[in-house]
Amino acid sequence: MKTQVKYPLVFAISCFWLGLVLAVSFLETPFKFQVPGMTLPIALELGKIMFGISTNIQMVLIVFMGLSFLFNKEKLTIKLLINFFLLALILGLEKFWMLPILDARADVLASGKGLPPTALHDYFIYAEVAKVILLIVLPILVLERKNIQSKLVLESLKTSH
Repeated sequence: MKTQVKYPLVFAISCFWLGLVLAVSFLETPFKFQVPGMTLPIALELGKIMFGISTNIQMVLIVFMGLSFLFNKEKLTIKLLINFFLLALILGLEKFWMLPILDARADVLASGKGLPPTALHDYFIYAEVAKVILLIVLPILVLERKNIQSKLVLESLKTSH
């Protein structure tokens, strides 16, 4: 049994993207609040910048991933399509709904004013966890297992007749 990658670019993108999300969302974000001397306004501004840049990079990655699927449709499966569209949906919700509201809240909090808690921050965390799961599954989905021995036997049967 031999394993090949059906979509090498998608495989590479999903691995890079997974590392990006893990680094920004699950390493940089919680750790910046533990830095001695880090003020809340600076931490919030840093978070806005990091998530803004990260989300823009992810938008580019989803476009390249979509183009890869578009130009190589013959190996596309329903599982790959569902995974891709879920990633695109989550990313779109984050970029155009969640982050603008969370950024505005960060500005208010950074100015020293209080705000009641919102569930939107939790939803953003759930969305990031969902992206991590999808980005772990995606490279697995683009692997193609080929049984070389079966192929050779079939070819020898065809040529012997």
